[in-house]
Amino acid sequence: MELETKVIHKNKMPIEVMSQLIAEEDYNLPEYKPDIKYVIKSHGNIVVEEVVPEEEYVSVKGKMQFAILYQGEGGESLVDQVNGSISFTERLHVEGAMRSENVTVRTQMEDLGVVVINSRKLSLRGLANVTVCICEGVELELPLYCECPAEYQVQKEERRILKYVEGRGDRLRFKQEVTLPKEKPDIHMLLWQDVRLEQMSIRQNNEGVEIAGMLYLFALYETGQEEKYAWYETSLPVSAQMECDIPLTDGFFLVKQVRTQTMLEPREDLDGELRNLAAECSMEVELFIWQEEEIALLQDAYCMARELHVHRHEEELWQVAMKNEALFTAEGRQTISAGKEVLYLCDTQSQVHLQEVHLQGGNIAIKGVCEVEVLYATAGETPPFANERMTIPFAGEIEAGNVREGDYIDAEARVYRTQSSMADAMALQCRVEIQVTIMAFERNRLQIPDDLVEEPLDLEKLQKEPGMIGYVVQEGDDLWSIAKHFHTTRQELMETNDLTQETLQKGQKLLVMKHIYLMS
Repeated sequence: MELETKVIHKNKMPIEVMSQLIAEEDYNLPEYKPDIKYVIKSHGNIVVEEVVPEEEYVSVKGKMQFAILYQGEGGESLVDQVNGSISFTERLHVEGAMRSENVTVRTQMEDLGVVVINSRKLSLRGLANVTVCICEGVELELPLYCECPAEYQVQKEERRILKYVEGRGDRLRFKQEVTLPKEKPDIHMLLWQDVRLEQMSIRQNNEGVEIAGMLYLFALYETGQEEKYAWYETSLPVSAQMECDIPLTDGFFLVKQVRTQTMLEPREDLDGELRNLAAECSMEVELFIWQEEEIALLQDAYCMARELHVHRHEEELWQVAMKNEALFTAEGRQTISAGKEVLYLCDTQSQVHLQEVHLQGGNIAIKGVCEVEVLYATAGETPPFANERMTIPFAGEIEAGNVREGDYIDAEARVYRTQSSMADAMALQCRVEIQVTIMAFERNRLQIPDDLVEEPLDLEKLQKEPGMIGYVVQEGDDLWSIAKHFHTTRQELMETNDLTQETLQKGQKLLVMKHIYLMS
């Protein structure tokens, strides 16, 4: 008897290795910039330029970009900005060989600390998480159930198998250009910007996967007029398409965000005046596609006319346990630390950090924090702007469905929408909606037959055995295991013992008749 097999592509358990990156540098202000009095607001972003898999290591090269809005010394209401970058190289230890196409690096900026050393010099210290993710597929031969000659008994198992269809990276670009309203003055110099994709949705369509949302943009700028500063914010609908083939039957997909780069650029309108703002959000993503297939597997086999040894090895096969998405809300209130009177709230930025994802009862418990920053205009001219930070915790649950302890749970959180308002004259109220996507995989460890070895029966030993045997059913026995042990069939056992069902009870007595079968 020979095995019939089917080759499938399956996932290996994803490997994630995280390191905390610290980038430090002293920064001297360019000569053309005014002296610095104190920092109003700072922002950092990680740009990965090169990923080099080495033996047991992954080397990540890139730069930490920074932007700093500050109060200058040259005048009571002088506000300016500087930006630059700090180069870095980070080596992360990863066990085992890897291919470059299976390695992804995800980054998340944690903090950018800025200390004023003197009026011309700053000390910068950036903190970021760098995570190397390795997601590989491997080919696996599965033994298939098939019809055999009468002397062979074959046991089959119908099982849904998750096949890994595709995994690839892509870069999506969301672009919009907007003209300032008539009541807004022209742009002389851009001081601060905030571009982000909010209210993001990921949907399957006929061409593949569409990612849509609202492109939010904020611009604080110098006007060059008596009213020295102005700002503008708006949100515009955008979408991008990822072309791919997702199986219509039992197909599953997952899109994971890797990194995002944004840009806001003033442009001239038709009259040659700087009144247009061109916004771009470039998002690196990973796309994973799976398909579940019902396969009749060979679980066990034996031969009544020969000894048949089934050799096995252990494999882990996955099924999709659940895929779900939920919105959580984080709300916080904080007294303004600077004690300054707020004239207007200008811009609210936030980012989310997942801290804990675990199975709890029949639900998946989620815990995390939102880091929120609010840029606001102050009453009076000294200084014209200030920034307030707050940390808001959040927690919630998503129904677990078929997820069990030990299953693999992939969780991703992103900011869906951020709102801020004045709770009273000296307190801020912030509300952040967090979108959490969960995809869980059931992990089943199976003993898979991989070889069948036949040997002749020991006829001399068989002839010495009695013609009939009384057998008492033991714990864990079933008709298959008893029939296999005595080289008979389940049907023969049922007919001999007048059984109407295959279920056996511990201690039940069975009569087993000896038969000698010959190969056909």
